[in-house]
Amino acid sequence: MREAARLERDRDARAAAGLFLAWGLHLAEEALETRAAIVRAFVDPALASRPHGAAILARLAALGVERLEVRPALLDGIAAGAGDQGLLLLIRRPTPGLDALFAVRLALAVGAHGVQDPGNVGTLARSARAFGSAALLAFEETADPFGSRAVRAGMGAHFRLPIATVGWKAGLDAARAGGMRIVAADLAGQPIAEADLGGPLLLVVGGEGSGLPAALRERADLRVRIPMASGSESLNVQTAAAVLLYEIARRRGFAGLDARA
Repeated sequence: MREAARLERDRDARAAAGLFLAWGLHLAEEALETRAAIVRAFVDPALASRPHGAAILARLAALGVERLEVRPALLDGIAAGAGDQGLLLLIRRPTPGLDALFAVRLALAVGAHGVQDPGNVGTLARSARAFGSAALLAFEETADPFGSRAVRAGMGAHFRLPIATVGWKAGLDAARAGGMRIVAADLAGQPIAEADLGGPLLLVVGGEGSGLPAALRERADLRVRIPMASGSESLNVQTAAAVLLYEIARRRGFAGLDARA
């Protein structure tokens, strides 16, 4: 319990231990479906009496996952909201390095700089996964993508999408070495509908208030913006990323995606 509480509040501790927390039945199903490395399960004893919960517990038991029974109030004390769901998992964190990520030629990846809200980071991971991105790079000043709020907002993307925390310069260099062009979201860029979006791309989006730093924008091969109605200052970062990713996917004929969805 103490370890879980420490990991919840301490980003450095999560990174050092190579662990993260995921709570809720949906995330448990995603973790099981993707064969994530589940280390331990903290469980409300009442969960076994729920048909859906009982099935998840049976799958965890079949895998030999250590199970600790914990009252809902204590689960909430670790991660707010976990008590209502009755299940919190401690999971080993994948640690893809840049060399491993770009060992194969990627068609699309997403980078985030200064995205400070964990919910936005998680939703960004979810959108990246949905629109065919092969990786998410979390650059400087971005909230920990493996904090429980980000994992919760990702709705399972963390189990299917390689995610790495790296410096933006190293990330851009690795992407370029992998044959990718850098596309920066920029309010002063050209309209996305007019941009050349062919070939492998690393799409980089900036923080909720300040956007991307000038030094990063200057390193980009292309700057794009989303046309908006007069008087509209900007979109939420995860909304903007979803729009940009959709346009990239549309230009590519939704290759590998279900265009009916």
